[in-house]
Amino acid sequence: MSSSITINGNVVQLADLTPSADAANTNYLLIKGATDLGQQEKRQLAEKGVKVYEYLGENVYLCYYEPSELEPIQQLDFVDAAVVYARRVKTSALLKQALGDGAGQAPSSDGARVAATAPTFDIEVVLHKGEGQVDGVVDQIAQTAGVDPADVSVDHNKLRLTCDADGIGRIEKLDAVRAIEKHVPKKLYNNLARGDLEIDEAVANEHVPKSQYEGNGQVVAVSDTGFDTGSKTDTHPAFTGRVRALLPVGRKSTGQTNDFQGHGTHVAGSVLGDGSSDTMGGKIRGAAPKAELVMQSLLTTSGGLQVPPNLWDLFVGPHRDNKARIATNSWGPDWQLAGSRQVGYDSEADALDKFVWHNQDHVILFAAGNDGSEPSATNAQIGSSSAAKNCIAVGATQSSRTISDGLKYDPAGTPGNPSAVALFSSRGPTLEKRQKPDVVAPGVAILSTASRDPAARKQAARQSFGPSKDVEWMFDTGTSMATPLAAGCCALLREALDVKAGVAKPSAALVKALLINGAVDLGLPRAEQGFGRIDVARSLAIVEKHDAAATNGSSTNGGQTWTKEVTIPSGGTAGEFKVTLAYSDRAGEALQNKLSLSVRFSGGSNGAADVEKLGAEGNQGLTENNVEQVVLKQGQGGRYSKATITVKADRITRLDDVQAFAVAWGMY
Repeated sequence: MSSSITINGNVVQLADLTPSADAANTNYLLIKGATDLGQQEKRQLAEKGVKVYEYLGENVYLCYYEPSELEPIQQLDFVDAAVVYARRVKTSALLKQALGDGAGQAPSSDGARVAATAPTFDIEVVLHKGEGQVDGVVDQIAQTAGVDPADVSVDHNKLRLTCDADGIGRIEKLDAVRAIEKHVPKKLYNNLARGDLEIDEAVANEHVPKSQYEGNGQVVAVSDTGFDTGSKTDTHPAFTGRVRALLPVGRKSTGQTNDFQGHGTHVAGSVLGDGSSDTMGGKIRGAAPKAELVMQSLLTTSGGLQVPPNLWDLFVGPHRDNKARIATNSWGPDWQLAGSRQVGYDSEADALDKFVWHNQDHVILFAAGNDGSEPSATNAQIGSSSAAKNCIAVGATQSSRTISDGLKYDPAGTPGNPSAVALFSSRGPTLEKRQKPDVVAPGVAILSTASRDPAARKQAARQSFGPSKDVEWMFDTGTSMATPLAAGCCALLREALDVKAGVAKPSAALVKALLINGAVDLGLPRAEQGFGRIDVARSLAIVEKHDAAATNGSSTNGGQTWTKEVTIPSGGTAGEFKVTLAYSDRAGEALQNKLSLSVRFSGGSNGAADVEKLGAEGNQGLTENNVEQVVLKQGQGGRYSKATITVKADRITRLDDVQAFAVAWGMY
């Protein structure tokens, strides 16, 4: 057991969690159990008026409690300490570092950031889950911070404002406040230092399996700069008849969704483009060329990106109104504006996890980022939304396209290495010691659709990653390019599950488990490759050959186990049998519901003894994962014919909660 926990990126020593005298000035407590609290203990706490909200790690829980007397809780034999939620942990570690640097930023009228002359900071104040009267809290926070209430933007339980260090200190004292974070502007993940990185290439249609699946019936939401000229009907030829909706986010006042930058149109083409070019090699297709598009344009009039303060609002519209069940996002925090520091699990990651928890069929992908070559105190860069437990974080590999300088497509260049992770691809693990990225995919010199917007066509950057002889097609590079390819693969898996397995509403966890189980291990550290490079043909084979629907909708609660015996098929070029557990966890910095995977192999040849392998063993010491995997090389001690897969609920944080999960398995 560790001697510390992390709250808002702040390390708290367990030895410092000494019992408080009372809770007269707060409704929020940290309750430290002598051991991990079971359902019976949580029921006893509920009888005392305690609501368990969140698990923070090492048997410590964040709870809601209205009475001022703590003695009824302290007297429980399973409670080590009841401690008031301290103001010192409210300001995130990232914001504290910025306060120490004294470098503030202020928003201009359109959301772009400029250097501030006064020591003020753009911050986001996150309220506790128990705070229902947000309007009253807004006035209180504005008065406390010394700002006009009209300058405080509100989205659900999250407030955004600009104030000085003294104001932040005063906000810390408010009981309703759960966290105070630094607002980090977003950037696209198509380029970091365009031209400085040694990377390779891929073209979208080279990574689509030769199968019957093309994304029919699937709707993919792309949140990016915009789409083509901003028309649903007069579209780039690669999207004819398949643009379901164009939604303005960054330019709501004008309703514009045109892509004068070019990034969003390129990303959309990698997901679901279906076109051709006589001068660029013939047919050019995205990963799911029959899927439909919902584009949310984040582009502002000045060329920045505007994202809703609460990411729930980014996902809910396409999911509810347009039936999108896949959302791909090729943007994230700006490394430089984050102070060149790894961002932790923040309110954006929390909102993402919360959305998937409440909408278990929604697959959300985020680019890992392009900061892999940036020096980092943690030797890692992945953070914020791509650190969310319930997303699929995608890194980038090289590929076999010929290049000349390690970056651009060059017909006369040398082939790259598709088993190498691109140097720019951000590394994990997260600050919370969670495994990210989840997978990697080709992300260098990707050929895809070019925006026909007049402003986009004038940009010299259209040729930055390789010469294109066709104005409607261009190359681009980054984890921005890898992520939409992965999203298209998810569309193929959803289609296959519907057509082949009869699962019309597969869970995001099942799609994630299938994608990860089919991935090819590149023999690199997990921090670089995650669980490997996507091989969607191998993932589709699970649906075709195995009972992929068996675990869709399976669930368990505290102390329960789920078991399934499967026959290990013969064959496979590598003789490798792989099992993957994935589940969508409740929102929270720590893993809220802890499930564990174990597989017992039996029926060994030549009298080989049974073997049991644990999913946690493959996580390289990282215990905060909601994905676990077991891999057995047949021939290691004998060839086995049966596998007994067991999933156990080690911890369920909330009273009477139930955790759904999915398991995928296959022979390769």
